[in-house]
Amino acid sequence: MTKTKRAADPRPRRTIGALQRALVELTQTGPPTTIDITELCRVAGVHRTTFYKHFTDVSELAGTVVEDLLDHIDSAPAPGSYRTWLGELLEHVAERRAVYAPVLGRDGDPAVVRRVCDRLVHRTAQLLGDGDPCPHRDEAFCRTLAFATYGLIEAVIADEDLDGLASVDATVARLPGALRREDAA
Repeated sequence: MTKTKRAADPRPRRTIGALQRALVELTQTGPPTTIDITELCRVAGVHRTTFYKHFTDVSELAGTVVEDLLDHIDSAPAPGSYRTWLGELLEHVAERRAVYAPVLGRDGDPAVVRRVCDRLVHRTAQLLGDGDPCPHRDEAFCRTLAFATYGLIEAVIADEDLDGLASVDATVARLPGALRREDAA
C-alpha cells in the first residue's frame, strides 16, 4: 500500500479510536499504569499485534488522548492576554473532563502528565518572551508558572463545580504585571 493510500485509509483511525475508548473505559476501574495490554485489546476488539503496530505501551496510547489539549496549549492567545488563553484552556479541559480525568487526574499516567507539563513550560516561555521585557523570564519562573497552570488543569478535572474563570482571575491577579496586562502576550 502506498503512503498516500495509507494516509487515506480510515482503519488506523478506527483502531486508535477503539483503543482510546477502551482505555477510557478501563480507567474507570483503575489507573492507566495498571492496565494490561491484553485486556485493553480485548475491550477494544483488536489483536495485540495491531496494538503494537501503533504503540509501544499503554502510556503512549494514553498520550494520544490528550493530543487536542496539547494543541490548545500551543494555540496562540486570543488577542488580549495570557488570562484569556488560560481561561480558554481551562474551559476546554472542563468540556473534556471525562476524557482527561483518567490520564491526567490523581491516578493519571505520570508520563502523560509530564508531557503536558513540558508543553506548558515551553508555551509559558514563549508567552513570557513576547511583548515588553519581563524580569521573570528565567527557566525557574517559567517552570513554576507552567506547573501552576497544570495545577489549575488538575483542579478543574477534580472539581466539576470549580469556577475555572474565577480561578484564572485569582491566579492572574497574583502574576507579574507583564502577564496581567490585557495586551500581554
